[in-house]
Amino acid sequence: MMRFCNEIQLQKCLFVIFLLVSFNTYAEPIWHLYKNKNGVSVYYQSHSDNTFEVKAQMSVKGVSTNEFLELLSDTDAAPQWLENISQVKVIEHISPSENLVYSYFNSPWPVRDRDSITYSCYSQLTANKSQLLINARPNKQPRNNGVIRITTLNARWLLSEDKGRLDIEYQVYALPDGAIPTWLSNKVGLKSTYTTFMNLHHMLTDKTYTPKLPIIKAGQC
Repeated sequence: MMRFCNEIQLQKCLFVIFLLVSFNTYAEPIWHLYKNKNGVSVYYQSHSDNTFEVKAQMSVKGVSTNEFLELLSDTDAAPQWLENISQVKVIEHISPSENLVYSYFNSPWPVRDRDSITYSCYSQLTANKSQLLINARPNKQPRNNGVIRITTLNARWLLSEDKGRLDIEYQVYALPDGAIPTWLSNKVGLKSTYTTFMNLHHMLTDKTYTPKLPIIKAGQC
């Protein structure tokens, strides 16, 4: 490209090349559709090691952000909608907007069960949009014998209220650790995300949960 540029045009050509390189470097990641059914859309993005990052979206009519947060506060009800999870408990309320949470994942034989400790922080982005960020904190408590601790987990709930409905988006990248084939982990992750969102929709619309104080509040994250 440079050989076609005369001395006067050189600066303009360099600028165009810079724009092209910048566009390729910062282009939006490509999301592939896994399933779009019953109002739930699930996508995946493949990383260089063939592991998947997963994103799910849906809209729920007649539900507010506060009601979603109230559902999260009812950790006893978590196994009813979070696929493959048998226990969730808040270890510590760090601040009104921050929690430390323990989760236990059931795995089919012969795969060993998993658990995780995550830090979550809730913040307000705009007047009608908020997010809950979740990250693994595997060393916050001693590990349990016979259970594999998940060490890589980064997730975000994005909540947007609009005209009497709640738009929910969940994005997560997690590695199960241990001897699980990548293809199997990816398959289970996609399927469980779809099932979780279907369960979540039912829980929110039927309001089959009991809010428990303290309910997380927006703060600085």
